[in-house]
Amino acid sequence: MKTNAIALEKSTNTHNLESDSRIEVQPITDSILKIRTNGETIVTHGEHGTLKVESANVIKYVQQEVNPVTKKMQNAFD
Repeated sequence: MKTNAIALEKSTNTHNLESDSRIEVQPITDSILKIRTNGETIVTHGEHGTLKVESANVIKYVQQEVNPVTKKMQNAFD
């Protein structure tokens, strides 16, 4: 998939990656994304401010933890 903006994790407090050039996204698993972009790229998040991406290649991992009720692994979002 190619786009100029993506949601890195869909939660109530989403992290967004935006670029002035195309962003190529390849899902590796449900919790891992392989991202490639060559332009000016930033990550925005309401609570943490803005981060600049300095590499053309990014691997995005979603932290996982055991749900104490179901005892199953699930994505952990802030």
